[in-house]
Amino acid sequence: MTTLKDVAEHTGLGLGTVSRALSGHPNVRPETRRRVEAAARKLGYQSNGLARALRSNRSNSIGLIIPDLENEFYTTAASVVQGLLAAEGFRLIVSCSNNSPEVDIELLGTLIENRVDGIVHVPCTPDGSDLVRTANPGVPIVEYARRSSARGVDSVIGDDERGSAEIVQHLVDLGHRNIAVIAGPSGLSTTTDRVSGFEQACRKNRLPKRGCPVLYGPSYDAQWGEVATNQIIDDHPDVTAIFASSSRGALGALKALRKRSLSVPKDISLVGFLNPAWLDVSEPPLTTYELPLNDMGDMTARLLLDRIRRPRTEQAAEPQVLRFDGRMILRESTAPPRTHSL
Repeated sequence: MTTLKDVAEHTGLGLGTVSRALSGHPNVRPETRRRVEAAARKLGYQSNGLARALRSNRSNSIGLIIPDLENEFYTTAASVVQGLLAAEGFRLIVSCSNNSPEVDIELLGTLIENRVDGIVHVPCTPDGSDLVRTANPGVPIVEYARRSSARGVDSVIGDDERGSAEIVQHLVDLGHRNIAVIAGPSGLSTTTDRVSGFEQACRKNRLPKRGCPVLYGPSYDAQWGEVATNQIIDDHPDVTAIFASSSRGALGALKALRKRSLSVPKDISLVGFLNPAWLDVSEPPLTTYELPLNDMGDMTARLLLDRIRRPRTEQAAEPQVLRFDGRMILRESTAPPRTHSL
């Protein structure tokens, strides 16, 4: 492997001059820089970023661990975070845990070994980033979309509880009394908050508890949405509205209803959560609760950069939990409850 010393010998320049030229140091004449870069290309020299990170204690890289590469909740954040970090001279290393605790722990360990300057983490376990806090307490972490019990970790989340409550209130205002919610895994903060908002709104409006079932599932995907919808229709025939607490869950619910030749909203009203573009062009367009994902991603990146530049010892000891409100988007998938039996 070609080394920095080989490039220096080829150009006849000092090792320090070559190093500064390849690292972008401003105190290098342009002609010298071009000469060194040409020699590096000719010899096939590649810089050792890890070695440079060991020397400087900075890698100019940020790790991002998301649970799902197909979910707009996370891909939108990745795009926004990457753009902001790139403007500040950082590169983003994106990894996917597929909601596996074992993979999540492995990815966190790999990022620490590669000496990233900070981590954006979507936890898939209640413990979240505690591994990092134990292995290297100095690595700044910001949790996105979900929060965990990890000690001293900042988080940027949506107000899922309020969003669910607004969805229930919208359905109640239309006249619904029997509303089912398709929830995700019970151990996630998003599930806890969305179910909490749902149940609070049901109690506030004195809805029958037995008539408002909560179905917890293994994931927030379309397959679970379809399975849960079939279960609701078979086991809870009095339900007149379904709240799918994720956009992909709503997709699965819509698929199940169509297979059973049930009309939305004539036979059953359907509400989603988040607002990917397809909700507006589905048949019918789906009512949903939209969170400001761009703003959440922007705040996540800015908060992490602030933690990198000003370590926690210079700030308040308590972590920040920043919640973003969303808004209801009313479309054609909700209507007064049916007066006929399915």
